[in-house]
Amino acid sequence: MPRMIPQRPRPGANVSEKRIFDAFAGATGADDWIVLHSLEIHRHASQFQGEADFIVLVPGRGIVVIEAKSPEYVEYKDGQWRLDRVPNPGKSPFEQLDGSIRSLRGYLKHRDILNGSEPIARLVWFTSLDRFQFKNATPGDMQFFEWELAWHGDLQHPIKAIEQVLDAHDAWYSAVDGVEHAPELTTAEHVEEIAGALVGDFAGGRSLADRKLERLDDENRLLKEQRVVLEMIERNDHVYFDGPAGTGKSYLLAQLAKRWKSEARTLVTCWNVLMADELRDMLRAGRDIDVDDLNTIMLRIAGIQKNPADAERDWYTTELPQLALAALQKDPTLGAYEAICVDEFQDIAGFPAVLDLLFALAGTRAAAGTRLAFAGDARQQILRPADAHVDPYAVARERVPDLVHIALRRGLRQVSALAESAEALLSRRFGYRGHRATSTISAPLAVKPVADAAEASGALAAALRGLLEHHQAHDIVILSPFGARRSLAGKVLAAEHFTKEERWLRDRLKVDAPVDMGRVDAATTDVVVDVPTPTTPKAPPGRVRWGSIFKYKGLDAEAVILTDIGDEALAFVGSEGLAWFDLLYVGLTRARYRCVVIAN
Repeated sequence: MPRMIPQRPRPGANVSEKRIFDAFAGATGADDWIVLHSLEIHRHASQFQGEADFIVLVPGRGIVVIEAKSPEYVEYKDGQWRLDRVPNPGKSPFEQLDGSIRSLRGYLKHRDILNGSEPIARLVWFTSLDRFQFKNATPGDMQFFEWELAWHGDLQHPIKAIEQVLDAHDAWYSAVDGVEHAPELTTAEHVEEIAGALVGDFAGGRSLADRKLERLDDENRLLKEQRVVLEMIERNDHVYFDGPAGTGKSYLLAQLAKRWKSEARTLVTCWNVLMADELRDMLRAGRDIDVDDLNTIMLRIAGIQKNPADAERDWYTTELPQLALAALQKDPTLGAYEAICVDEFQDIAGFPAVLDLLFALAGTRAAAGTRLAFAGDARQQILRPADAHVDPYAVARERVPDLVHIALRRGLRQVSALAESAEALLSRRFGYRGHRATSTISAPLAVKPVADAAEASGALAAALRGLLEHHQAHDIVILSPFGARRSLAGKVLAAEHFTKEERWLRDRLKVDAPVDMGRVDAATTDVVVDVPTPTTPKAPPGRVRWGSIFKYKGLDAEAVILTDIGDEALAFVGSEGLAWFDLLYVGLTRARYRCVVIAN
């Protein structure tokens, strides 16, 4: 998708500008394009100031300046325009465009940035009208070309609309004698230079906290826009939210649980302990809604205080679920939920005993009579060997035949440049059809190769220092394929002798009661199961969270550092039959804005 500057519509933008902004922000392809919105022109050529609604910079093609209009009615007669219900109904929209273009040309040439032969095309975009509603009785009029008009239907394909304008502009002016016309001058570098000259960056003392509040505002706005999905499925009691990481699955599940709790006793659950904590925070769980991880639920129903110290995978996935199921059969009131919402459904889809227990939580009610909502991502099955992967939606559909499938494919959490860099790093597509979160961050993904452990700790310190320039410490997380004993962060904290750099790291990582967020360590290796161990509280200000990718699955942070990405981890993951790509996909998609990979 194009880079949007700014990242959201300006305050006070009219309906036509918002429609065009959303069209570009949701478009796929054209990743090297830059779209400037609402550029105030104080150095105007013919008045005190003006405004260009949109300026689209297209490498190798040229520039398109757009005037956005949403009239109820438009008439062009005898060279005069009449636009109903706009501030200045008799003013030609092309006159406004020409003034903006003259000002832009003059300013950029004065700065020695514009050569003068770069194509600059005009486009008036009527977002409220379709092409068939406008009949041009004078197609040969000299004031404008009909290809300089765009319509409501063009919002579906904004990239194509711009390309058609540039194609027609090029076809006409390349044949006009005496007109310098050189689209090839608008290289990618030249486009960046033009954008930088038109919207210079200023640093006026904004704090990291100020930047975070702005980011949170953007994130919340995008998530709230997803609520329209709930309106579309309001009459469906059995739904499945499916999509790649960061498409709003957990948010929609939580919002659905809030709606259901007023009418039904509701359970919200998942496999991951930390994810359950996150859901509890999102829901502010109270009366008529319970939030817990499945292990805690099974222990409570079975009447068992805690898991055995030597418990292995079968205890969590078969033995304990069967004990809890037997207890439910004796006393269905231990469950009796009228609505059940399960996040990260792919974690349990391959465990039949856990599924039997889950559906039995409806008590004496049949599953068909219970409201059910699941959310899952088939690519995040990192808690079981690759040869045991299943299609989680197919598993759910087998048990709930009338399950409604909601495919979420627009990224909301991770900025587009980071997601695209992560896909390029792994040479795989993650399943997105576009991203709503944009950013002007340059190089959001960095890979830092290191030769040995000593070099790795120095690289970790350097990476953390760099991220702390943009993010608060508690908004950064360090993740590893390993648990506490074998991860880089764990080794730094456990070392008896350490360098100055490592001392600095220890001061940033140490918490009052350090507990591994990763998998439980056995004597020599890590047990590949997400064991519900005690967890660290959210890191206090000045401290950085750390742990394993496995435990942090389903969660996210503003910035992530991935450590121990190398041959040792690859061999370990392979020995356990896990999918290396899936593990890296989960790790890379935890970051919202920046990610650093320390590769051994």
